[in-house]
Amino acid sequence: MSAELGIVIITTADCAHCIELEALLNEEPLEVPSLWIDKGEGDELFAKFPLFAASIDVLPCAGIFSRNEGEVVIRAATPERIKEALASL
Repeated sequence: MSAELGIVIITTADCAHCIELEALLNEEPLEVPSLWIDKGEGDELFAKFPLFAASIDVLPCAGIFSRNEGEVVIRAATPERIKEALASL
């Protein structure tokens, strides 16, 4: 998250939409670095970014960060929604 621009994607192992997003992004990767975190293992991240944590109610959820600052949260993330958010920055 200290990179100029990066994405954190929050998922769970039993989320069908999360599995689908991962498969789609494996086929066509994003142009920025991404980090996948299981929701159950994100306590440190959520403590550091409480507004991001509060937005995670629909998975997969993606956060776009720039130099340790949260820029955008994308609930129910899809490749298209992530790309639209990146284009708007």
